[in-house]
Amino acid sequence: MTLRRRILLFYSLTLSFSLVIVGYWSWFEFEEQQKIIVHGGVQAALKESPLQEALEIILFGGIPAILIGIIGGALLMRRALRPIEDLTQVLEKTDVSNLADPVPRSGNGDELDRMTAVFNHMKDRLGAAFTQSREFTLHASHELKTPLTILHGTLEQMLGETASPELLREHVSSMLEEVQRLSTIVGQLAFLAKVDAGQLTVSHEPHALDHLVREITEDTVILAASAGISVTLSVCAEVTVSGDRMRLRQLLLNLADNAVKHNVRGGSITFSLRQQPDHACLEIINTGPVLPPEMRARVFERFFRGDISHGTEVEGSGLGLSIAESIARAHGGTLVMDATTDDRTRVTLTLPTTAHS
Repeated sequence: MTLRRRILLFYSLTLSFSLVIVGYWSWFEFEEQQKIIVHGGVQAALKESPLQEALEIILFGGIPAILIGIIGGALLMRRALRPIEDLTQVLEKTDVSNLADPVPRSGNGDELDRMTAVFNHMKDRLGAAFTQSREFTLHASHELKTPLTILHGTLEQMLGETASPELLREHVSSMLEEVQRLSTIVGQLAFLAKVDAGQLTVSHEPHALDHLVREITEDTVILAASAGISVTLSVCAEVTVSGDRMRLRQLLLNLADNAVKHNVRGGSITFSLRQQPDHACLEIINTGPVLPPEMRARVFERFFRGDISHGTEVEGSGLGLSIAESIARAHGGTLVMDATTDDRTRVTLTLPTTAHS
């Protein structure tokens, strides 16, 4: 029963009981008046003052009814406001340390019980947000620490030795690589910060997705050449999607880069773009290590590295797939990783198509 109905029911019962008291005392006075008429006649009844009778009804019927109404209303308000007071006290004591502790629910399904459920859900989301923020800061500092350490060590070497032009050029080249790495990480962090702030804007113009896929396939051939990985475009249907060409290219390039890095020497990568009734479906299959299902569900988390065996060898910040997933969502699409029947890793991108496709 809702809180509104309980208050209405309790208030109705209180008024009804008060009305019964007034009605009973009025009936008692009328009954007494009838007895006087029967035994003493009309003249005896006229001796009773109407004002006195009314005062007796008010005194012995109305005042008790009013007191019952006041006491009943006070009890009603106390009972109704008690859960609100309890919830207010919990809100006042809520901080980062107790976000994991849920507020006890009454379980009666009324408005306050639902409000408590909403508050518990809000605490869960806040706890997850704080945890994500802590992990984000921890991983970001770790990713930034490595290039900064290398830069610091290189500068110390340069200060402590008389370097030849060749050695000096080598040091500068090393520092330049680390600066570029830092710039990439900072750019990725800035992109994800925009996503979190809801400030990621993408244009919505028609683009031939098949042209982009062909370009990315050619780029992947270059990226995979050093590892002897073969790249194939098996199917490439003519598909038009609405979106931001630069962001879509960034999305596809991140997926291709991930397929190259998390692969085996001499392996293969297969692209296939198909037209579905209302969306485009791009599959990228590679011969890299297949992650277990519980890890595949986390590959789009920031800084997550699923390939433990190659975790120290594979370059990257662990942000590529997270950025790719954010771009896919910004275009109304989805990004999923699973495994094929022949134990290969498959990433599936779906994007809504336009009427021109």
